[in-house]
Amino acid sequence: MSVLVFLEFNNNELKETSKQALTYANDINENVYAISELKISNDVVESLGKFGVSIFLINTVDFNENNILKCIIPTIEEFKINCIIFPKTNSFSYLSSILSTKLNFPLINNVNSVARFENKICLKSTIFSGKAEADIEIDSNSCILVLNKNIINSTSYKKSVIIKNLINKNDNSLSNNVVSLKKEKLEGDILLNDADIVVSAGRGLKGPENWKMIEKLAKILNAGTACSKPVSDAGWRPHHEHVGQTGLKISPNIYIAVGISGAIQHLAGVNSSKIIVVINNDPEAPFFKHADYGIIGDAFDVIPKFIDALK
Repeated sequence: MSVLVFLEFNNNELKETSKQALTYANDINENVYAISELKISNDVVESLGKFGVSIFLINTVDFNENNILKCIIPTIEEFKINCIIFPKTNSFSYLSSILSTKLNFPLINNVNSVARFENKICLKSTIFSGKAEADIEIDSNSCILVLNKNIINSTSYKKSVIIKNLINKNDNSLSNNVVSLKKEKLEGDILLNDADIVVSAGRGLKGPENWKMIEKLAKILNAGTACSKPVSDAGWRPHHEHVGQTGLKISPNIYIAVGISGAIQHLAGVNSSKIIVVINNDPEAPFFKHADYGIIGDAFDVIPKFIDALK
């Protein structure tokens, strides 16, 4: 089984989620193809061997939606790739669905375990916004898997990368009726999908002017910042920071919730975090039932002491 992994970079640095996806791919088969939406330098391509890449596919065209279909699908067919792996990011959600439809590959989202091959492909996936886990058997020799973050630790390899070009096939049958009119990249110190630590706050902070201490704590921890839905709805914080059932779903190593009660809608976006720390002045807050560590106290007393201790 040949495997293709879609990679994401940030300033020519391979993202940790992509490293994890490559380790996952190597557990399936050592013959791992990789591709990136962005053009990257030759030095970076050559360095990918240490993350598990065997063959890197160079794109020679702009990666708009139509060119993706006209290049990637013929390449997958030519090299007989039958397993495609995506790290779970907003960038790839559209592409994974399109490829599943065009190639007739089963698509499994929210993969939460290493796949086993026992005549069928067997794995686990989180469902119902993370409240349950499903055992899935894929009765097919081909599949597309979208991996949750932190389900596997990345591994180092000693591989020499072979470079090949994507096959450009001008086939009208692969045309796409969806046209992207505008793309905007969110900028920030640390984007939530990439953050290993996230500091999040809710209405307990009483107003947007009090977010400075959250940002200060996040900076010390090298963390991303997030918020609950009522906070983004009130305009205190931008909507792209909203985590929960109707916002981003994240899986950081540490999630620190400040002044958030922990309604089920919020938990749906963060319950796959490895460690949850809750700071709240209400000892009956539902979030404490799901916390690994809890501090009962006023955020305006606790956070400055937290910052001083870290300094």
